[in-house]
Amino acid sequence: MALLQRYMDAVARVDIDAMVELVREDVVLTMPPNPFWFTSRDAMFAFIRPNLDPASPMFVGHWRTLPVRVNGQLGMAGYLQRPGTSVFRAQLIDVLRIEDGRVAQITTFEPHLFPAFGLPMTL
Repeated sequence: MALLQRYMDAVARVDIDAMVELVREDVVLTMPPNPFWFTSRDAMFAFIRPNLDPASPMFVGHWRTLPVRVNGQLGMAGYLQRPGTSVFRAQLIDVLRIEDGRVAQITTFEPHLFPAFGLPMTL
């Protein structure tokens, strides 16, 4: 649970260096039903970094997080406040597979699943 809390804190602070330290070098990121995935820490952060950088034109906004369990696995519900808005809206559920004290796999699901976990759609 401590690893999940550190992961959620890093996401909420948009602390990419802290996020990098929490995942394995061979981490796998998938986002069903999208037909693509990333199979290394470098590839994953090359994809994520522009979305989290406020100076980037691809910046998506600020994050808040809540813990969630999915089939016994640790997870995080992510809420996104897009630029120019005041509400944090349901954006994703990350399910984490942990190995050797680091995140080995992240499976990201879409926000339509929030009600199934009793999660609010906005914060």
